[in-house]
Amino acid sequence: MSAGNFSIVLLYNDDSHVKCGDPHEIPAIQNTVITANYLHTALVSLGYSTEILAVRDSLDDLAHALNEHSPENTLIFNNCDGFDGSNQDAALIVHRLEELGFKHTGATAEAVELCIDKPCAKERLLAHNVPTPRCQVFRSSSEKFSLDFPAIVKPSVEDGSLGISLDSVVTTCEQLQQQVGLILETYVEPALVEEFIFGRELAVAMLGNQEIEILPIAEQDYSLITDPLKHLLTYESKWDTESPYYYNIPARVPADLTPAEEKVVRAAAEGSFRAVGLRDFGRVDIRFEDGIPYVIDVNELPDLATDAGFWNSARAAGMTYPQMVDRIVQHALQREGLTL
Repeated sequence: MSAGNFSIVLLYNDDSHVKCGDPHEIPAIQNTVITANYLHTALVSLGYSTEILAVRDSLDDLAHALNEHSPENTLIFNNCDGFDGSNQDAALIVHRLEELGFKHTGATAEAVELCIDKPCAKERLLAHNVPTPRCQVFRSSSEKFSLDFPAIVKPSVEDGSLGISLDSVVTTCEQLQQQVGLILETYVEPALVEEFIFGRELAVAMLGNQEIEILPIAEQDYSLITDPLKHLLTYESKWDTESPYYYNIPARVPADLTPAEEKVVRAAAEGSFRAVGLRDFGRVDIRFEDGIPYVIDVNELPDLATDAGFWNSARAAGMTYPQMVDRIVQHALQREGLTL
């Protein structure tokens, strides 16, 4: 690639036409559209020739729209966290890009599939000696519970805290059956049940490939929430601006960790990054209890919105928003052996 003919296509999923899951979760589904506009503005301000392109309900339409771009001099900035309203199908977009020969930012289709399937991701983490809470997958609410209470019930393949509420943490078999049944009915997918970890909640944002840069670690401050069973980031706390939980769980960056604690957390985050095959950037969520960093989620495409955690960590590292976006682009180009 040369500076004269190099261009970027910013890809995002516009699911505004889709109605699925719980109706009140539409803001999370549509958030990608808003973020894409911020990303586009940043890329243009950096001097990149950039086209913004929405993916809706047809991969053939996507392929047709990309016909006018050459894989030889086009980088796809992939900001698609789903396809046609399905988080599970996000990998289909990456598969198509790779079939068409386009180079893109972020994880491969294989890694996207792995991260979306939370039970499979947890198996990969354990295989690489990364701690993660004990879990059980339920395909029926009548299955026998084999873990210890309290436990948290969540959809097995959703993100953005979809399907997670204050009722998600359960302490009895009756509550467990009710929450598992709700997930099965609402999302038509298995329910992932994990033992609930009471420790501190940390988010570790990272940039890089061979060398991984760990940005200042963030911590969710639950000090205003008296019940420890409610120390979790629910959908409400992330997306409902009228909820007290939206304002009462601030993020502290950097987290107050001792050098020894930070070393352990960083090792778990980097280990997760490499175990699932992330590229260019990513974020790992951790519950830190009794010196053990339990990984509760690996985000191959963390939210890049201007009010989201990844940007908060990048800002704490001294970056502007465009500089953060540029770092992602540059890591992708360097990984592909391309220069401008």
